[in-house]
Amino acid sequence: MIIAGLAIVAYGVIQTLAPSVRYQSTTLPLPFDHWIGVIVWLVVFTFLHRQVSKKIPGRDPFLLPIVAFLTGMGLMMIWRLYPTMGLRQTIWMAIAGLMVWLGLQFPVFLTYLHRYKYIWLLLGLILTAMTFIFGENPAGVGPALWLQIFGIHFQPSEPLKLLLVVYLAGFFADRMTLRVKGLQAILPTFVAIGLALALLVSQKDLGSAIIFLFIYLAMLYIINGNRWILWAAPLALIFAAVLGYFFIDVVQVRLTAWMQPFGDTQGISYQVIQAMIAVAEGGVIGTGVGLGSPGLIPVSVSDFIYAAIAEETGFLGAMAVILLFIFLIYRASRIARNATEPFQRNMAIGLAMYFGIQSILIIGGNIGLLPLTGVTLPFVSYGGSSLVISFMALLILLTISNAVPDEQEIERPVRSPRLAFVSIVLIGVLTLEIIVTSLFSFWFRTDLVERTENPRWVIADRFVKRGDILERNNSVLTTTSGSSGEITREVNYNELSPILGYTSAIYGQTGIEAAMYPYLRGLEGYPETTTLLRDILYNQPPEGLNIRLTLDLFNQSIADDTLANSSGSAILMNAETGEILAMASHPYFNPASLDEDWDTLSNDEAAPLINRATQGLYPAGAALFPFVATTQLTAITANSNPDDLLSSIQLFANCVEYPYGELTWQSLMINGCQNAMEGLIEITNADEITAMIQNFGFTTAPALNLPVAEVDPQTEVTELTLSPLQMALAASALTHEGTLPAPRIVNGYQDPDDVWVTLPKLGVDSQAVDPATASRITELLKVEGASRWQITATTVTAQNEPITWFIAGTTSEWVGQPLVVVVVLEEDNPEKAETIGIALLGQRK
Repeated sequence: MIIAGLAIVAYGVIQTLAPSVRYQSTTLPLPFDHWIGVIVWLVVFTFLHRQVSKKIPGRDPFLLPIVAFLTGMGLMMIWRLYPTMGLRQTIWMAIAGLMVWLGLQFPVFLTYLHRYKYIWLLLGLILTAMTFIFGENPAGVGPALWLQIFGIHFQPSEPLKLLLVVYLAGFFADRMTLRVKGLQAILPTFVAIGLALALLVSQKDLGSAIIFLFIYLAMLYIINGNRWILWAAPLALIFAAVLGYFFIDVVQVRLTAWMQPFGDTQGISYQVIQAMIAVAEGGVIGTGVGLGSPGLIPVSVSDFIYAAIAEETGFLGAMAVILLFIFLIYRASRIARNATEPFQRNMAIGLAMYFGIQSILIIGGNIGLLPLTGVTLPFVSYGGSSLVISFMALLILLTISNAVPDEQEIERPVRSPRLAFVSIVLIGVLTLEIIVTSLFSFWFRTDLVERTENPRWVIADRFVKRGDILERNNSVLTTTSGSSGEITREVNYNELSPILGYTSAIYGQTGIEAAMYPYLRGLEGYPETTTLLRDILYNQPPEGLNIRLTLDLFNQSIADDTLANSSGSAILMNAETGEILAMASHPYFNPASLDEDWDTLSNDEAAPLINRATQGLYPAGAALFPFVATTQLTAITANSNPDDLLSSIQLFANCVEYPYGELTWQSLMINGCQNAMEGLIEITNADEITAMIQNFGFTTAPALNLPVAEVDPQTEVTELTLSPLQMALAASALTHEGTLPAPRIVNGYQDPDDVWVTLPKLGVDSQAVDPATASRITELLKVEGASRWQITATTVTAQNEPITWFIAGTTSEWVGQPLVVVVVLEEDNPEKAETIGIALLGQRK
């Protein structure tokens, strides 16, 4: 008891200091309301310890400390989560303690339980049946399983569990005394259990129904020795599960969530996945009392209190809870084995099964080992009815243990292999649950914590500043403001919102914010000791690190100003390095009002949330002409007049502009003549076309710190849909010696010592074509009097919507870094596309 008392007092002290630690401030008001629970807990269990020592000195000395520890852990967690509920649970604990004291004053109460077992069971059934007429649900939704008396709600199914054990213990004890065997010895119990199960199933209180069934089968096997239960019980359970799956909605939902926990993580599997994430967040030693976020778990004070405890106290705390239940089952089984009176022995067996089965079901449901049942964890979960009945079960075990002689005093200890077998099974399953919990805390921790369904990054964002996002000249694009607990994210350049992305507590994060989250959040870039120390002390990451993009705000402004109200995208890229100097996607959105505008934005046909530059796939059409030409460069060189090579094709059809003057390959390609390109494809070997598509990266998604669209590699060349980014990379190969560069948009991060560290590119450069071929193609496309090559093409989507491409790059005469530009407009407007592209290249028409 002393150890339990010290642990709960320490728990209360830590919970008081937790806000100062989390906010890293000594000026905050500290919470003391949970000390009501600590003090009442100390008074109740100190009083009970003295009373049981006086009234029943021969009782099992371990039962009360076990219960004290479990009750204290649950009470502190409930106060931590919801102080109002904590106060109610404290009152119920005091009432439960008072009832134990009253029971100690009348040690003959076991005789009355045995004598009036039928009345007790009938009373329990009547109370349960009354919920059909007078039933309520305190939450206002869900099954009406509670009754209200003088404003106090209680759940009749909780006392019915205990009364069922009383009935079965008395019934089987009487049959043993009368030496009744066979079907006659158990038939009346079928009726009683069947009636109880019918009541519970009709109310959809399936958790209680499962507990009733398992307690009954376990007692039937242990007491009567009916071996057929060993194979009949699993078959019955499977049959019930199949039947329930097809005919009871709630069973179907819970079984589906159990079998596919990662299937619908925002729907039917939400509770399970959040509980798993909470267990994983706890790791080995936990986030720290008061420093975790167990409130994010649905119904965390009752159904998922095990996961809540695991988050803040870690695997060690969760294991302690299970070990206490294992010890409780062991002590109850030991009491049953040594009991001399049949009724007392049967009662101890039933209560051992009650504690074991119920704890297994709720813990297993928390970690996905078993389907959810909606039952409470004895002594730990919130709920007055459950707590009082658990204390009554404790009183019965204490009283029985007082009448049980020590093993040393027993000349011939009773051998009970069936009791030992069932107890070992229960303890084995609980041990398995320890192992599964350890897997979440160790092996699968990273995978679970980093899942997109984990909203705890939002909490971290409120308390610790994220790093700033800078452009290449250190102008701040995104920053944070506010004090700890009220930190908010601010975007200084809304036009870049599709690229920079957003961070929302409701809708998650995207773009650069999501891709560079480890650095912006301080999870990467620091020494491991720094990160570990912050995690242990505060359950918070270090302050986020700044990152620098390759974007140039001057060029970015040109792209956004010229693109204006048109829907489309523009990219300016360094053809040699793959650095993206400007990336525009219009329309865009305002991140500051994302939550308020979400419905409008997400349903907007213009799709402002999409980054068109990397996620938009547009039909390439004749924009592929220069790349197709690389496969027939020898023929093109030998036949300067296209008519000589493609005499049977109407070359001037489907061009952006009619190529007046002398017919040349240059005029056909610059003006995006679709028929001419398709004619060239027809005379080209299919393998060469396939190789060209692959070499220019048209069948693979570029590796970039942004979401990119996936491409179907089996698409025919004339039906290719490409992103502006893919086209810019391919154009870079023509501009710079045939090398297809890996793209880069993030340059580096600023380490804790304020030194800028360059990050490697995610992809690698490759050779698309040989330098001579690339040079020859750009010569064919060169604009007279300018130091650039270009092509303009128009096409339509599958929905017959117009698309305009403008692709251009610098030539060898250009002084400076080699550049390429790609513009895509979701309209038929070649002139505007050309204006945007040339402006970005810094040239004149």
